[in-house]
Amino acid sequence: MKSVVVFVALIALAACESATTSESIRAWKSTEKGPEKIEAALRNSAVPANLRAEAAVALVEIGRPEKVDDIIGGMPQTERVQVLAPLLEMYVAAMASPQLPKMRDARDELFSLRQYALPDQQKRIDTALLGSIEKDIFAGRFAGGRQSLEKMLLAIGPPSAPMLVRLIADARAPYRGIAELLAKVGDPVTRDRGGSALVERLEHTRAGDRTASDMWIALGLLGGPTVSEFLAGKMQKGSREDAVAAAKALQQSRFPAVLPVALHIAADARADKELRGEVFGVIEKIGGPDALSGLLAIIAHDKNDIVRYRAHEAALEVGKATAILPALEAFAPGLSFRRDDVIDFLVKDISRIGSAAKPQVQAALSSPSPLARMTAVLALEAPLPLGRGQTLGGPDDVAVLGTLGNDRATLKGFPPGMTIGSEAKRVAALLGSKGK
Repeated sequence: MKSVVVFVALIALAACESATTSESIRAWKSTEKGPEKIEAALRNSAVPANLRAEAAVALVEIGRPEKVDDIIGGMPQTERVQVLAPLLEMYVAAMASPQLPKMRDARDELFSLRQYALPDQQKRIDTALLGSIEKDIFAGRFAGGRQSLEKMLLAIGPPSAPMLVRLIADARAPYRGIAELLAKVGDPVTRDRGGSALVERLEHTRAGDRTASDMWIALGLLGGPTVSEFLAGKMQKGSREDAVAAAKALQQSRFPAVLPVALHIAADARADKELRGEVFGVIEKIGGPDALSGLLAIIAHDKNDIVRYRAHEAALEVGKATAILPALEAFAPGLSFRRDDVIDFLVKDISRIGSAAKPQVQAALSSPSPLARMTAVLALEAPLPLGRGQTLGGPDDVAVLGTLGNDRATLKGFPPGMTIGSEAKRVAALLGSKGK
């Protein structure tokens, strides 16, 4: 009789171990073969949908979220819809956990399931995700968990932007990270709303606040008409500190509307030196034919050597190789140049363009401008960036340099006796030796 009782007990125990119940799923989490049983329960279409959902949650809790993604992704559509219904609600509930790891695991899985959800389910997911993401961002937590917050917001798209606008208007929220996200997910109208809110915050920021510099940069990231008008006004009429900060902000995005203001300041000899320097960066960011024309005019008319060289650098940044000859020929005749300055400011600007600069440099060898011819000669011996000792010129340039051998033109400020011809012969000998 005793053996019969034991036999019946063993059968009952085996049945408990093999049956899928809420209790068995919890028990399997702590056994050696339990994870395999939980996976099997999630795969088994005969198991009720709510228990399969519990199995999915259990797999996440024991560190196997990828298995959940793989299994659910491989389910037939009808099965998946049945399992997702209770599973989504379980994850939404878990996202309310005060324990960050548990909350993030649930959010990550909810986002992973988003791709399989029906439209109504996806709206439910997005609402839950945005509520959780908002709490993290407000607390300054931007990284997320297995799935980044940025990835989630990009997937949700423009519907996530109003939440970011609401946050960026809150003086307690960390604006820099929010601005970076809003710049990526918001449409132009929403970004402008965010910019307007940030302008309002900046206007109420105390002078000298250490966080203000980040706020200016955040404005530049957002862009938009409101920000553009505000920053242009600060460059023109703000304090020196605000004007420089506005110019730095305008380098973060492309603001075509401020080009006339930027060119005016860059060409104004009375403008603050630091501001002028930053404004050239604004012009470079905007780019385009009008920017290049304005920079060539500064090269031609400004009386300051450093400003002309900076305008040359900006012109080549805007126009790349096609700007080489126009920029060199824009320098007024009769100016004085130190040889080291020509190399440091003009030749190096050209060499940074790389091998694409060579056709324009070769064209400059026959320019009516002595500066253009001299700079072109010196540029041919300049090392290429990442060129492993290679120079812009090569043995194929020896012949054309030879035609300049009798060019007796020199530049004011260069060492006595140094002509374009003498430099052409020296560089031709150097390049010729490379072909041997």
